Amino acid sequence: MSLKNVCLFTFIVVIFVGCVTPYYPNINKYENLLVVDGQLTNLKGPYIVKLMRTAKVTGGKVAVGTTSTQTENQVIGAQIKIIDNTGLEVLLNEISNGVYSTVDTLFRGISGKAYKVQIKVNNEVYESDFETLKVPIPIDRVYWEYKPKDNDGPKRIQLLLDTHDPANNTRYYGWEFNETWKFKVPMEVVKNPEWRICYQNGTSNILNLSTTINRNTDIVERYPLQTINESTNRLFIRYTLLARQYSFTESTYKYLEDLNKLNLNQGTLFDPTPYSLVGNIKSLSDKNIPVVGYFVVAGASEKRIFIDRSELPKEFYPTDGFPNCGTYSVIVPQTLKNFRDNHQVDSLMREGYTLYEQFNAMLDPVTPAWQLNFAQMRCYNCTVTGDNKVPAFWTEK
Repeated sequence: MSLKNVCLFTFIVVIFVGCVTPYYPNINKYENLLVVDGQLTNLKGPYIVKLMRTAKVTGGKVAVGTTSTQTENQVIGAQIKIIDNTGLEVLLNEISNGVYSTVDTLFRGISGKAYKVQIKVNNEVYESDFETLKVPIPIDRVYWEYKPKDNDGPKRIQLLLDTHDPANNTRYYGWEFNETWKFKVPMEVVKNPEWRICYQNGTSNILNLSTTINRNTDIVERYPLQTINESTNRLFIRYTLLARQYSFTESTYKYLEDLNKLNLNQGTLFDPTPYSLVGNIKSLSDKNIPVVGYFVVAGASEKRIFIDRSELPKEFYPTDGFPNCGTYSVIVPQTLKNFRDNHQVDSLMREGYTLYEQFNAMLDPVTPAWQLNFAQMRCYNCTVTGDNKVPAFWTEK
């Protein structure tokens, strides 16, 4: 799961499944607990902390911000600050319900310093343990390889990462990525040329973890970041991936590793035994009140790669992403005030087609008419699924 959302899923109430009858533990004491999701790195901020409350949902289970009560579970009006081991305090402002952001735009974490988060909600005070921000390790390279169809899957482009710490001090790593790709809709609207080319974004849906603790050298080679096959239009024109690498403390890494294991639990007889996942945040007001979540402090580095369609093997044929983009033309008299009174127009619009062009036409030499051209909007307006503004980081080959 994403590091940005990692703590929203940390409080997991598991149903123990027996051979015959499921057992539902008493979980009432876990209702209305504070859930904290926050992180600090050396990269440019702002840094975000999210606060929510656990809530009971159907079946007596406890969940975090689910169903129709999600908005109500967000914690508003809290006072939050990040404190370093020298006493420096940085305030966070609430920018939306339950979401708090640092105010100082120049503030960023410094490797070697230790940081904690302090949260005040009404009369309750919560604090994380001090976590040392480890030295960020540069990514050696991000690269791609072509994989033909085999037992592991269809034809695909595999993005890989190499990194190492010559001082052998990091050992605990994590990776995420953001991706952006350029695409073009198959139809051009003459009066709206800005609808033709757009950019779409994606993010990794998991936090990848790896450790070199059992190796003599602190080296990670050929770590798989992303796999792209021909069924997506990511590589149809031009694509970029920004890899983000984290250097974790051992305690943070083990927490995130255990969290991944719990979230992979599918409820089978072969799953690991459920257990309580303890984070680094505690209540100072009442030590008996459990707190859900973790304030992650980590060194971080980034590296970007671009892939152009012209660089790919000729046998790799990514889709353009726009199947079934047919067009239909309907001629209607100009005296028709409501085009949907025409049964053909009405039928097309019921199927999701929209009018994108309208021209003068003639039903006969004396009757003025309109030629109406219809298509699905996604086929002629790229802003339906993307953004036609060129990203600041984008470069062409």
